[in-house]
Amino acid sequence: NAKRFLDDALALKQILENILSKDFLLPLEFLEKVYQNIENFNHSLDEDEFIQDGILKAVMYERGLRISLVYKENILVHASFITAYIKAYDEWLLYFMEKLEQRINIIINSFKELP
Repeated sequence: NAKRFLDDALALKQILENILSKDFLLPLEFLEKVYQNIENFNHSLDEDEFIQDGILKAVMYERGLRISLVYKENILVHASFITAYIKAYDEWLLYFMEKLEQRINIIINSFKELP
């Protein structure tokens, strides 16, 4: 299950980076669909027992902090707000993937140490 989240996060990150690499503002309808995909991923994270068992609490806190900073900017143009949200989420995904991968490796290594 954790590996699936890692794979999903990588796929989402690639999509977000592709969007952020554009030199122009994408259509609002498209950005809203991307925003909804992020929200769906968030919902999956929030509902998963492994992710929510407390060990990754700091990672989830960081997600909230980065997103709250976007809201504090009071961006009035909806497409610009979503673009800023995507940028913040993209940055957080890198942190999330790093910490999740560390946790997966710790679990794998602990099984290797069993007699």
